[in-house]
Amino acid sequence: MSQKEDLYKRCEMMQKRQTAYKVKIKDLLDGIYVKEAGEWTPNYIEINEKKVSRANIIGAVVLKQDAQGANHSNIILDDGSGKISVRGFDKDDFFRNVDVGDVVLLVGRPRQFGSEKYVVPEILKRIENKRWIDVRKLELKLNQNNKENKNEVNGAAKAVEIESIEESPGIKIVQLVKSLDPGDGADINNIISKSERKDAEKIIQNLLEEGEIFEVRSGKLKVLE
Repeated sequence: MSQKEDLYKRCEMMQKRQTAYKVKIKDLLDGIYVKEAGEWTPNYIEINEKKVSRANIIGAVVLKQDAQGANHSNIILDDGSGKISVRGFDKDDFFRNVDVGDVVLLVGRPRQFGSEKYVVPEILKRIENKRWIDVRKLELKLNQNNKENKNEVNGAAKAVEIESIEESPGIKIVQLVKSLDPGDGADINNIISKSERKDAEKIIQNLLEEGEIFEVRSGKLKVLE
């Protein structure tokens, strides 16, 4: 393999790592943890034939613990299906802005030590409107091919979006990506134009970094499902 081909393969692996699957905590706990041998192949939890090396979870903080001599600080998340530990290694202030009772969006990498599964966080942010937990539950039902929930999901998401649009401008961008995607991705310039926001490009970049959307090819965006 040439140096160029090797670099391309590594970049391709990195791009694949950006997928953050929306999952229930119970799925992470019940799934099979697989350790990969390759340097560029991430470990993952097998859930419904998906290799989840990066998880997207919405849940409530039910416990918060400082490092206190350990090598990590820790919070416990509960999404109604189960509870899981979130460990911030070498990041003493990672959980500084979240407290017990807060609802948060977590994007992180599932890990296992012994028989215990936990998540190493990449992104952790508070969600002001707690009804997003209900929307996420409905989304996950829909992802399990329960089509009768589709109208319920859309209705719930629309109601929460109306309430949350000022506090979470990224919601409108995500909805635009979905509505403007004919199947091969939504045109980024079209999204920016339709959003009517001066900071649309910055919001899109944040969503890409958070794993909420991804660029299927230059100038084309899709929502992660």
